[in-house]
Amino acid sequence: MLLLASGASKQHIGAVFQHLEGHHELHTEWLNGARQGQLSSVIDGLPITEFDRVLVWLPFKRLYSQISALRKLSKLIVFDPILHELASIEGEALHRHVKLCKALPWARFVVCGQKRQRWLKKQGVDVLWLPSFVEPFAVEEEVAPKTNGVCFLGDPELPEYKQYREMLYEVRRELKIHIVGSDAGMPEISGVLDSSLMCFVCDSPFGGVRRQTLEAFAAGCVVLLWPADKDECADIGLVDMENVALVDSKEELVAKVNFLQRHKDQASRIASSGHLWLTTLEMQAGKCLGAIVEPPFGEYTGDNAWGGLKYLFYR
Repeated sequence: MLLLASGASKQHIGAVFQHLEGHHELHTEWLNGARQGQLSSVIDGLPITEFDRVLVWLPFKRLYSQISALRKLSKLIVFDPILHELASIEGEALHRHVKLCKALPWARFVVCGQKRQRWLKKQGVDVLWLPSFVEPFAVEEEVAPKTNGVCFLGDPELPEYKQYREMLYEVRRELKIHIVGSDAGMPEISGVLDSSLMCFVCDSPFGGVRRQTLEAFAAGCVVLLWPADKDECADIGLVDMENVALVDSKEELVAKVNFLQRHKDQASRIASSGHLWLTTLEMQAGKCLGAIVEPPFGEYTGDNAWGGLKYLFYR
């Protein structure tokens, strides 16, 4: 098998893809920015026919700009780990992801978000799910003592929170939630997470569990999660009031915050269990990779001159 991946992603995905090496011979090409921009030359310089599978983990903008190069690969698996981070399924950004799938009808796509997986499957895409995960170094061995109350990561004024905007402002007043807007830098976000006992994350407008949600677990917060998909939460091992506090209304959010503020020991246990749960995601994602690479592919239809010309200028 061949893995073509961004060099910048090595720390994030390297350990997960090592799980494949236990059962398959895996050759990895970590591509810098220049080589990502010349994907056709990279492919032409490799013995592509010797590989049973070609796995591609590259930034979406790179994939979308080089569809003609990807169409050279008949046994292609494309990882799209940001699709579930996009909120509206009617936006132009999501439309471009679908266009990529339609341009590679024989390829297998892998997304991090069961809600998005079901959506693409209805459109006839060969799509499988990989749980979201964070790189191991993001999970601290020891969590700093918490001195503040509840924080919320997100900007209520953003379009994706339109239907939740009034609720967010109400709970900010009632619970004195510290809202960290979209203009905050990573040092500020990390500082707020490290000092907050609880973190409210609203994934409901999105397509699955997002990276910032996992970062709240990594910081040792009690995560109050309004999930995009409760079935996905169950599949990745999140259990309400054991390692997470699941909410689906303003009333439930307020009730659970008040309860956990009164029951500090239980809050501490939930935070510790959530932090421990996060360390299992890498192993779970690694096991999923085996099921992703095994199934046969659809008929390859990318070997015609007209298709190559059409997708050379595809936008």
